[in-house]
Amino acid sequence: MKKRAQICIAAGLLLVIACFCLVSFFCLNTEPPENKTAEEKIVITDALGRVVTLERPAQRIACTHYSVSEAVQLAGAWDKVVARDGYLSNEKFYPGVDKLPIICPARNPLDINYEEVVKIHPDVLILPNFSWLGDPDEITGKLEPDVPVVFVDTLNPETFCNTIDILGKIAGTEKEAGEYIDFYRSIYCPVTNITSNIPGENRPNVFFKAFSDEIDDIKTYGSEFPGGNEFFNAAGVRNIAEDLPINCADVDKEWLIGQDIDAIAAICWDKKYPDTFGYNVSDPSFARTRAEEIRTQIGGLDVFLNSKAVENNEIYLLNNEMTSTPRYIITIAYMAKWFHPDLFEDLDPKALHQEYLDRFIPGDYNLTNCGLMIYPE
Repeated sequence: MKKRAQICIAAGLLLVIACFCLVSFFCLNTEPPENKTAEEKIVITDALGRVVTLERPAQRIACTHYSVSEAVQLAGAWDKVVARDGYLSNEKFYPGVDKLPIICPARNPLDINYEEVVKIHPDVLILPNFSWLGDPDEITGKLEPDVPVVFVDTLNPETFCNTIDILGKIAGTEKEAGEYIDFYRSIYCPVTNITSNIPGENRPNVFFKAFSDEIDDIKTYGSEFPGGNEFFNAAGVRNIAEDLPINCADVDKEWLIGQDIDAIAAICWDKKYPDTFGYNVSDPSFARTRAEEIRTQIGGLDVFLNSKAVENNEIYLLNNEMTSTPRYIITIAYMAKWFHPDLFEDLDPKALHQEYLDRFIPGDYNLTNCGLMIYPE
């Protein structure tokens, strides 16, 4: 009897212990099994201040505008892109781009083909924060919650690291995004540490000639151009149109003639000059000869003839992608070197440009053997 009692007591103790452990599991494990994926959820605040939540890192990304596409690539996530902008065409720069469906025309990244997006059903649609080209509320209203929409700033050098960080979180490529952020800061911080201390009177007055179909069309960037003044300030220059209430528009030629222009930076569209600008140009010698002709044409325009820029041959050419994509960080380095050579004796913009291509762009490009992106180098 005594032995049987001992067995009953032991069994009872085991039962109590088992019940205690079971209760402890449910009480102490405050996260229910069905919420285990909560740690994987991605919560970000986009450029419009909208809080967007993804259930998990995106494996299927749709995006528009080439600045967003390049930013996605810099964040290490181009292989996740399943739909793209109609502007992209460089298979070498964007492997597989020709096979990706187009969801917007080349000239308007917010003119979304909603039917195509719904058919593709990406995990997220990433768009540039270009509200003057479309209504963000209309876009989100037609797609969310089925397709989350994220707007990002791609043209503001002061906030670009945050953009890359957001893209890395969206795609689950934080390591790759962090590597680019380190590279970006290695250029931006040393340059702006110096240029931020350059007084206004020591900053050259630069006219930025926006690209146009005809060389005598005079367009420029004003105060409403996204990231524009931040870009100019970082390079240590003054945009003479910084106070004009325009994005990118024609300027009054009489007004321009009356301006004090120390230098001209002309944006050249590679599709207008296919034999001169772009990484895929095969004859760099001819490209440089053609670039000199373009400089001469610009300097001969009536609005510039009497300027110090023409008198001192301070005319520079920029491929449009060097200002309208994340490569503007390289342009900032070039401009700092052009306009403040004494302050940046050790800065080598061409080497930084080559490193950008070697480390973050799939194509095998050698700046010595291709067309122009910046001139003169």
